[in-house]
Amino acid sequence: MKANAQLGKMHDRLIECYMQNPKERFCHALLRLAEDPLKPRDEDGRFRVNPILLLLTLVLVLALGTFLLLSFVQS
Repeated sequence: MKANAQLGKMHDRLIECYMQNPKERFCHALLRLAEDPLKPRDEDGRFRVNPILLLLTLVLVLALGTFLLLSFVQS
C-alpha cells in the first residue's frame, strides 16, 4: 500500500471516529488513554496517570540522560 493511500485511509477512519461522537475532543481522548485504567480519578476527583506509562516515561528519560551523559562526557 502506498503512503498516500494509507494516509487517506487513516484520515477517513479518523473522520468516521469523530462523526460517531462529535463532542469529543482530541485532548480528551489522549487524557483518557493516559489515565489509570483501574482507578482513573482519586477520592478528590483528581487525575491519576497510568503507572505503566509513568514507569516507561521514567525509563526513557533515564536512558536518554545516560546516553547524553556518555556522549558529551568522554574521558
